[in-house]
Amino acid sequence: MTLAKVLRYAILHVGSSSMSITILEYKSIDEVRVIDYAAREVTFGEELFQTSRLSFKTIEEICDILKGYKQLMADYNVSRCRLYGTTVIREATNRRAILDQIFIQTGMRVEVIDMPKEVYFKYALLYYEMMYHHKATDDSTACLFADITSGGVGLTAWKGKSLLFQQNMHSGSLRVMESFNRNQRASISFSTAITEYLHRMISPLREELQRFNIKNIIFSGDEARLVLQLMGYSNSEQIISIDPQQFNDLMNSFDGITATKLVNRYKIPEFKANILMPTMIFFSEIISAINPEALIFSSYSFSQGISWFYGVETQNHPYMYQLREQNTDLARAIAARYHTDAVHDREVERFSLEFCNALRHKGLPERWGYLCRIAAILCSVGKFISLRNHGEHAYHIVMGTDIFGLSEEEKQVVANVVYYHYKGTPSDDDEYFKVLTELQKIQVTKLVAIVRVACALDAGSNQKIEAIRIEEKDKELVVHVRTKENISLEWWTFNRDSIYFSEIFGMEISLTIGGI
Repeated sequence: MTLAKVLRYAILHVGSSSMSITILEYKSIDEVRVIDYAAREVTFGEELFQTSRLSFKTIEEICDILKGYKQLMADYNVSRCRLYGTTVIREATNRRAILDQIFIQTGMRVEVIDMPKEVYFKYALLYYEMMYHHKATDDSTACLFADITSGGVGLTAWKGKSLLFQQNMHSGSLRVMESFNRNQRASISFSTAITEYLHRMISPLREELQRFNIKNIIFSGDEARLVLQLMGYSNSEQIISIDPQQFNDLMNSFDGITATKLVNRYKIPEFKANILMPTMIFFSEIISAINPEALIFSSYSFSQGISWFYGVETQNHPYMYQLREQNTDLARAIAARYHTDAVHDREVERFSLEFCNALRHKGLPERWGYLCRIAAILCSVGKFISLRNHGEHAYHIVMGTDIFGLSEEEKQVVANVVYYHYKGTPSDDDEYFKVLTELQKIQVTKLVAIVRVACALDAGSNQKIEAIRIEEKDKELVVHVRTKENISLEWWTFNRDSIYFSEIFGMEISLTIGGI
C-alpha cells in the first residue's frame, strides 16, 4: 500500500488588523494538520484608513515580523512558502515601496491578492465545508455568501453544485468610511446618511438576488465574528446558524447605530467601531433585500482559506475541477447578459477544449486550456455593444468584469484573446498587448490560434459538425470531423485561420471528413 505524500508548507499573510503565519502538513483534502500558527495584532488598517498609505516605520514593523516568521519556518525546516497581502497593501498609495522594502529586507515576494481572488479563496473552503462536512445546506437550498471586508464586498450565491451569481463591490467598510470626512462622521445624521448610501449601492442587485429565492445568508470575516460576539455567541464553532430576528433586534436596540454607541456599549477600540458600523448596516441591507430564513456565521478566514486552497491546488485534487466547472457556468451567465449565441458558444468551447487537450505536449498546460474555455464563452459579448469593432468592446467588458477564480493577470489574457479572436494579429504595436508580460503574450498567441480554428468549425452557427477527433501525423495536426451537412463555409474559414495556427504552433493543420 502506497502512503500518501505529505506536503509541508507555510502561508504568511499581511492583513489590516493582523499578520499571521500558518505552518501546515497537507495529506489530503480532509487531512490538513496545522503544525504551528502565530499571529500578531496590528493597526495597519487604522493607519491606512487615516492616511491612505503606510509609513516607513510601519513598513519596518512588517519586515521585522516577517523576519521572525522566517526564523519560525527555519526552526521547522520549511522552505516552501507563500506570502500574501490583502487590503492593507492592495489599497496603499505607496504599494510599490512597501513591496520593494519587504523584498530587500526579507528576500520574500508578496503576492498581492485582488478582491475577487480574496473572496474566491474563502468561498472555496466555505463551500466545501458547508456542503460536505457540516451539511449546513442541501442541493435544494439557495445560499448567499456575503463576504464583507475593509476593502470590498463579495456576494456569491449557489444552489447545490451550481453557482448562481457572483458580484464584487470595491466598497468595503474602510472605503465607505473614507467617503465621508471626520465632521460628517461625527454628525448625528451620519447613521441615516450611511444607511441611505449603502441602500443605493446595493439596490441594483436587489432584483437579481431576489429571483434566486435565497434561504440562507452566510457572513464571514473578522467583523462578522465580532457581530456574533455582540449577540452573545462565542467563536468556538466554525459554523453558527441564528434566526435573522436576533440580528434585527440588535440593530433596533441602537435606535440608529453609530461608532460612538458601539464604543460606549461594548468598549471596543474606535477604529474597530468605525469599521464595524458600516459592516452591520451592510448586513442589515442585505437581510432586508432577501428576507432569509437563517443567518449563518462562519469563522473561516482568508488565511484559513488560502492555506487549505494551496494544498488542494498543489495536489490537483478533483475538487478543483468542480470549482472550475462552477466558474465556467458563471462565465456563461455573464455571456447571457450580453445575449450571445449560447449554442454557438458551447460549440466553440467544446472544440477549443479538444484542441487544448491534443496540444498539451506543445507547451499548453491544463490551466491555459481552462482560460481558453472562458475566452471561447466570452468572445462574442462585444456584439451587444456594436457589431463594428466588437473585439474592442469585448475586451473592455471582460476587463470591467470580475471573473470568479481568475487572477487579474489571467483576466488580461482572456481579454486579449477575445480582442483578437476574430481579426488582427497580436502585436506589440497594440496598447492592450504590449503591456503584457512575455508569458502572457505567449498565452494569448496560442489561445487566439486555438479559438479561431474552433470558431471556424461552427462558422455559420449551424452546428453542422457533430464530433471531431484530433490526431498528430508527421508534424501535421489532422482534424477529423463527423458531419452529414455541407460544410463549405466551415472548411474555407478553417483554411484561412489555419495559417495563423501553423505559425504559432509550428505544424500544419488540416480538416478532413471521416475517420471518426
